[in-house]
Amino acid sequence: MKRYQVICLILLYVSVSFDVFAQETDTIANIPANIYFEKLDHYFTLKLSHSNDTEKFYYQTVDNELIISPNVKSESRVHVSYKYISFSIKYVAEFLPGNDDDAQRGETKSGGFGLSLNFNRWLQELSYGKTKGYYIENTPDYIPGWQQGDPYILFPDMVYKNFQGVTGYKFNPNFSFNAIATQSERQLKSAGSFVPQILYRYYIIDDGQEVTEFITSQKSNDFELVLGAGYYYTLVLKKDFYISVGVTPGVGYLWSKVVTRFPNEEIETSQDNLLIRIDGRAGAGYNGKKFHAGIYSKFSGSSYTQKESSITTEDSRVVLQAFVGYRFNAPNWLKKSVQTIEESTGLEKIL
Repeated sequence: MKRYQVICLILLYVSVSFDVFAQETDTIANIPANIYFEKLDHYFTLKLSHSNDTEKFYYQTVDNELIISPNVKSESRVHVSYKYISFSIKYVAEFLPGNDDDAQRGETKSGGFGLSLNFNRWLQELSYGKTKGYYIENTPDYIPGWQQGDPYILFPDMVYKNFQGVTGYKFNPNFSFNAIATQSERQLKSAGSFVPQILYRYYIIDDGQEVTEFITSQKSNDFELVLGAGYYYTLVLKKDFYISVGVTPGVGYLWSKVVTRFPNEEIETSQDNLLIRIDGRAGAGYNGKKFHAGIYSKFSGSSYTQKESSITTEDSRVVLQAFVGYRFNAPNWLKKSVQTIEESTGLEKIL
């Protein structure tokens, strides 16, 4: 956690410094707000992204740490965006290296989708993901005489489900969140914004093992609620190039319920813990009129001390993502359909 905290503090200091300078210059020049970013409402965006965003689980044993991983080293997503609406579908390209060695590490099936609605001030993200099929990544540490090419210890029926949402509010109207998240807008002039947000996450981990006289199984239900205070900044370089940074420290609670299944009974335990979390991102890209591409690094870290014990659980991850996309002229039926929805629901008041 300490390493990620230092990185976050540096990013926050740099981004705030840039923003103060930009705001002072713009105030003197009295520049109107509408030249900071360009809305591309006459286009819809098609984007393909690829990342190493896979969920691993770490369990501390008496003598060692158990690493349980899916047999997936990378995932891909197809994104479709129009105005403030963006939808994505996650899939695993099995022909890529690291996703195609089922004989040793077992078969993993993974998929999901995401939806974001980023209005003028309010930001909303929702996502769902499911992964089935895991293996013990450090199997060689547990099996004497294990050699390269031997099969790993498998959990073919282990299932992980994740439901997540983020609701945020953007204070600076000159900063475009869509320019860095969905590329349905273009940031034309450097700007940053304070973005407080609420993260809510419900996830289920079920090892799926068949209960016998000698084997038990477990299922955990976890709910995480975190209130964060984020800051994002986009530095526009020559014309269409940009660098973007952001950090969101937060505090919240984690509620957990674990059911241990025996042949003749089930034992349920529950716990709630104060949670400290940090999320951040840094990246660079090109955002032209039609073509756009970039690369990002996202990092997160969380820590909590289990109640009635001195055990501290920490988790940190770094995700690398690359994307490429293109904008096409939006068909009239799409423009009219969205406009009808806006008028009937009153959405135009918050756009």
